[in-house]
Amino acid sequence: MEQLNKHQLILLALLVSFVTSIATGIVTVALMDQAPQSVSQTINRVVERTIQQVVSPATTTINTVNTIKETVVVNEDDQVVNTISKNSGSLIRIFRTNTDITSGTDAMTFVGIGVAVSDDNIIATDNSLISDGGKYFTSFSDGKLRDLNVLRSSPGEQIALLKIVADATTTMNLSKTILSKNDIKLGQSIVYIGGQTKNSVAVGIVSSLGTKDVVINTPNSNATTTQTIVSSIETTFPSNNLISGGPLLNLSGEIVGIKGTFLDSARADLFVPVSSIQNVLSSYRDSQKKPQ
Repeated sequence: MEQLNKHQLILLALLVSFVTSIATGIVTVALMDQAPQSVSQTINRVVERTIQQVVSPATTTINTVNTIKETVVVNEDDQVVNTISKNSGSLIRIFRTNTDITSGTDAMTFVGIGVAVSDDNIIATDNSLISDGGKYFTSFSDGKLRDLNVLRSSPGEQIALLKIVADATTTMNLSKTILSKNDIKLGQSIVYIGGQTKNSVAVGIVSSLGTKDVVINTPNSNATTTQTIVSSIETTFPSNNLISGGPLLNLSGEIVGIKGTFLDSARADLFVPVSSIQNVLSSYRDSQKKPQ
């Protein structure tokens, strides 16, 4: 020992300390295995708290971003409820004035449902509900009747467009329903809103799709192309519960069709696809543009 210099003494001390720590660890582990469970649990708690106290201050000095991943389970019932809530305010009941031959007085007749499809309260409905010379109106929550103007009702079309006649006492509280831009699919869940005096709801699926081929002219060219489009929508809803003009909605709350009448079919359970609404609405807009 006397022959060792200062550096060698330091190295020797480190070696002895290392060997001692290893021996202490081995003895400690052996004793832990033989110790009662309550003692082991206490020691573990002390170790965990010691580590937590050491780590926590260190993490406060470092800018970290904690990402929380949350899994949201979407319930179909909630989607149906939201769909109804979003679109109930866009529906109106359409009435027509008919002359009662026996009494000579005008009788109010319920004819169907309309749904607002634009920000300026243009209402789409089944074209078969509109007849020449008929006077149409609707009622609001205040009980007052409002006249309806027929903006477009052309023979051969399945969709008619109406609008409430505004006056000083009219409060326009219709909310616009959103026209779906997605293709409807077989088996897709859908919601129908109907009812003569109050909203009634049916939930089902798309059971069949009718299609037809249409010829499309290419702009600035003599070429034409043939495209297959959806012409009718069949659902699982019983036909006796359907009222013309009632909207067919997807679970995102968008309108995908309207209960309509098909001149080439005797079936009473078919819906007109939303593309027909879009086409008629676009055609009406174009007709209202003033020439430059």
